[in-house]
Amino acid sequence: MPTPSPVPRPHVMALLFDTDFDRPWGTRTFRHLDGRPFTDEEQALAYDATLEEFQAAGVRIHDPEAGTEAEAAVTELAKLIYSYALDHHMALVQFMTHEDMLEYDRLCGIVAAGADS
Repeated sequence: MPTPSPVPRPHVMALLFDTDFDRPWGTRTFRHLDGRPFTDEEQALAYDATLEEFQAAGVRIHDPEAGTEAEAAVTELAKLIYSYALDHHMALVQFMTHEDMLEYDRLCGIVAAGADS
């Protein structure tokens, strides 16, 4: 299990920067950017890396709690945009492609029908 580390460790960061995170599905073996598989020592070091070290290396780690917050934000953003989109339909149309306009009208019809029930 990763041990908390206040500052990213340079040797871990060097390894993470040389890691190909696009691994084949189902494998737990990391590889270097040049395709070489990690040694057992490198593999252990990667497993010991902290969330902060992965983030410092620019790696996106799935965080279930952040996911629910992001999903809630998407819903709130959609509600906010929706409130403006209905009132300012004609202003939006000038920026839409014909296909987007058709989809917009279709979706507004579905939303309006749901609001009536």
